[in-house]
Amino acid sequence: MLKKYNNIINFIIIFLIIIAVNFISSKVHYRFDLTSDNRYTLKETTVEVLEELDDVIYFKIYLEGDLPLGLKRFQNRIKETLEEFRVHAGENIQYSFINPTSDRNQKERRAFFNDLKSRGLQPTNVKQRDKEGGYSQKIIFPGAIVNYGEKQTAINLLKNNPGYSAAKNLNHSIQNLEYELINAIYELSVEEKGEIAFIEGHNELDKYHVADISNKLSGYYKVDRLNLKKKPQKIFEYKTLVIAKPSSEFSRKDKFFIDQYVMNGGRIIWFIDKTTVTSDSLSRKSSTMAMLNEMNLDDMFFKYGVRFNPVLIKDMQCAVIPVNVSYSSDNPKFAPSPWMYYPLLSSANNHPINKSLNMIRTEFIGSIDTLAVKGQSKEILLRTTENTEIVQAPVLVNLGEVSKKVNPAALNGGKKIVSVLAEGEFQSVFKNRIIKELKKELGDKKFRTKSLPTRMIFVSDGDVIKNEVTQRPDGTYISPLGYDKYTKQTYGNKNFVLNCIHYLTSEKDLISIRGKEIKMRLLDKSKIKEQRLKWQVINILIPVIFILIFGFVKNILRRRKYTVSNEK
Repeated sequence: MLKKYNNIINFIIIFLIIIAVNFISSKVHYRFDLTSDNRYTLKETTVEVLEELDDVIYFKIYLEGDLPLGLKRFQNRIKETLEEFRVHAGENIQYSFINPTSDRNQKERRAFFNDLKSRGLQPTNVKQRDKEGGYSQKIIFPGAIVNYGEKQTAINLLKNNPGYSAAKNLNHSIQNLEYELINAIYELSVEEKGEIAFIEGHNELDKYHVADISNKLSGYYKVDRLNLKKKPQKIFEYKTLVIAKPSSEFSRKDKFFIDQYVMNGGRIIWFIDKTTVTSDSLSRKSSTMAMLNEMNLDDMFFKYGVRFNPVLIKDMQCAVIPVNVSYSSDNPKFAPSPWMYYPLLSSANNHPINKSLNMIRTEFIGSIDTLAVKGQSKEILLRTTENTEIVQAPVLVNLGEVSKKVNPAALNGGKKIVSVLAEGEFQSVFKNRIIKELKKELGDKKFRTKSLPTRMIFVSDGDVIKNEVTQRPDGTYISPLGYDKYTKQTYGNKNFVLNCIHYLTSEKDLISIRGKEIKMRLLDKSKIKEQRLKWQVINILIPVIFILIFGFVKNILRRRKYTVSNEK
């Protein structure tokens, strides 16, 4: 009786434990990521953005249908990431995968493709094996249209850096997946926007030539244009300043307000051409002079720890320009030719700003020297290749150089710094100067000779942020930033500038998500080819042999067991 009573008590206890465990597990969620690179663990910033969502974000992902194995893997990773998002945002994350080529005739398909392009999705050609053993090409749109209420944005998820293999581009795409998706969510859902400004008054790029990046930035910030000559005190209202390719001198007063903006913790990204070359002159004539660009900023840069050199860099890794290859008596015939004055910069992948970027397209770039400053750290963001030639300005730039044979011995300039991030404390260029009349104009701002902790980014090419502008009968047409109309390639200029400004402004620290790194674990193709038979034997025959041995041993043991039983 006592034993029966104890059994009932034990049963009740176990039953209550099971109920308690189920109740707790329904209220408390915890997921374990057992991967060494934490590929399934979301960043804290991502979780914060997801948990603040108050409406549905809907992803239309145009990556469905008969896809190569690599893109299938990419598709699965997108699904996994969105499902991870749903753990924290619940039903506020919705998605569907769409095949852009299904159930459409050729005319409808072309119209649908044009619609996707107009929204900002970039098509990609993929090659795949058909049923007959040959290869066929297929256009895909590896991106998504994201909707949040009446707002909409497009994200291109597949990286397409021409300098990388398909496997490396795919891995970089997977690494950046969390950032690209959460960045789109933040862009659509952010309510209180910080203010940034493009500086005017020194022949900087006009609003049309920075229109594409301005439109993109307006999804995250209030974007303004500030003329220092008219409203200098307003400078302190902005989180970040963009100084884009000035070409005239800064007055003492303008420098003073920029300097004190930095001293009070302001952030600036500088796009500086120390040497000016007019591309329009080259299109009209065959040559033009590269002249020094005097902006009266050298002393300020020196104090901040950098020096812009008055040189032009020629690089073997470069973009192309159209060159007339016909005889003078014939009609013009243009062919793309490498133009070493337009270097293509590969990212060093050493910082969240430049992680997994496409090449950056530049035009007539100079170089930057970094200077040691106490209390300050620097990070190189962009460099040229080793195959460079340094040309001192002023110098005549002639299109005839395109037809000349490149002398490899002349390309011995080595890697040159083109962009650098400086962080820490900066010294005022107005320290120990007589500026009594300027101090009065600061108003309630205190004059400082040493900055609060802040950061700045320096780029030795104003064209990195410049988009092409074309005048048409129906109006002004703005080309996407980084788009090369001759090769139809979109370079990483827009992402680079956007990452820089995100990092400077530190909105939600989204840029830190780009630091996530997923290791590539690819098979060695040469070993696969050499050891194919060996691994086929190991994977096919050995499991079968083990099963036969197991069955044989089990059969012997079974016979012995029943033989002994029968003898007894």
